[in-house]
Amino acid sequence: MSPKILTDQERQLQKNRLIGEGKKLLFSYGIRKTSVADITKAAGMAKGTFYQHFTSKEELFLEIVTQLHVTWFQQAELYFSEPSSEPLGERVRSFIRFCFHANEFISIFKYHNEIEELIMEMQASSNQAVIDLMDLEHAAYERLLKMFNIDTNKTKPGVVYNYFHAMYFGIANKSMMDPDCFDETFEAMLNGLIVYIFGGIS
Repeated sequence: MSPKILTDQERQLQKNRLIGEGKKLLFSYGIRKTSVADITKAAGMAKGTFYQHFTSKEELFLEIVTQLHVTWFQQAELYFSEPSSEPLGERVRSFIRFCFHANEFISIFKYHNEIEELIMEMQASSNQAVIDLMDLEHAAYERLLKMFNIDTNKTKPGVVYNYFHAMYFGIANKSMMDPDCFDETFEAMLNGLIVYIFGGIS
């Protein structure tokens, strides 16, 4: 009997299931302790099915990281498109706080070194998916700044991009910081970003 030919929708469902189970394993065990066999077992699929969608577990995990970014930016655009009497600067401040304390962010922080290593290795090989992720982030920050009616020639999306990554690396390396001043340090960094975007008007 010849193997069943799947429809595009069925193939996408397979891929989504691999991504979903892969994300659970990534958040629970990290990249190094998760194998392709672990992912396919959790998804209830044969190992060969995995390679019909991804060339490696690293490619899958980069796809997960990319999807997380897409979700966060979609949530941001939806949140800031809704009317509010709260000053915009304070809304941005509150949203960033929410993101950095969200469960998915906290889960990623646990395996920051592994994720950073993955992205740097793929970036060194000029991996297109890493380039696409960076382009996605820059484009999203530019869209958000324009939603705020900010002049992106003066307030550069690239600086906002760098600021967020600096904050992320700081939190991910929390063990190197003075724990008694950590929250105050985060707020100081956040305030610096708000000042850069809004010129001190929050």
